[in-house]
Amino acid sequence: MTVIIDIFLGTLVIYLIIGVLFSIYFYAKGSVRIDEGVKGTPWHFKLIIFPGVVLFWSVLVRKLMKKS
Repeated sequence: MTVIIDIFLGTLVIYLIIGVLFSIYFYAKGSVRIDEGVKGTPWHFKLIIFPGVVLFWSVLVRKLMKKS
């Protein structure tokens, strides 16, 4: 049972790390490609959407790929 929990937690940590790394790219270039209205927003806005970007990075990657 502990092996299953370890695998689950390890996978969750990897997913979240990828989300944090993706958020760096997303704030630099990706957010403007999805929505032009994001251009010039203050850091407060980026702080508010950070948890969502980290959790839903896989969905945002797909959206960015469609925009290319």
